[in-house]
Parts: sequence; structure tokens; C-alpha cells
Amino acid sequence: MVGIFGGAAIGWSLTFLFPGLEERFGMLTILLWSGALGGILTSLGQFMRAGAALTRRDNKVLNLIVGLGIPAFLLLILYLVSR
Repeated sequence: MVGIFGGAAIGWSLTFLFPGLEERFGMLTILLWSGALGGILTSLGQFMRAGAALTRRDNKVLNLIVGLGIPAFLLLILYLVSR
């Protein structure tokens, strides 16, 4: 939660520094994307653990890629089913 709110606060402050961002993307879009990125960055350890559970290896980069791929894969399945 700290990462999500921290990322949203950074996104909100970026709209004050760069007013063109809000004009181009909109405040809600900026807050949602920055909150999502903040949440991901603060949860990298949990993504590595999820990847390690699937790969059963000690390779941190591989575990991170697999862990980040899990939600991407689920979103891809949801997208394909909804079409």
C-alpha cells in the first residue's frame, strides 16, 4: 500500500512539474499508472518469491522475470477470453 500511495503521490507531483502530462494523459490515468508502478517496485521481492516457487532455482533475474510474467500472463488470458 505504501508503494501504491507513494507512486500516486509522485505522479500527482509530476503533473505540477510538467503540466503537459495532465493535458495529454489526464490526472486519473497518471495516478493509476504511477500507483501501479510504485506498487510493483515495492513488491519486487514478492515477485521473486513467486517466480522461485515456479522455477525452483536460485537465479534472481529468472525468478523476477517469471514472477512478473504471472500477472502479465493472466491479463493476457483475460484479454483473449473477453474478445
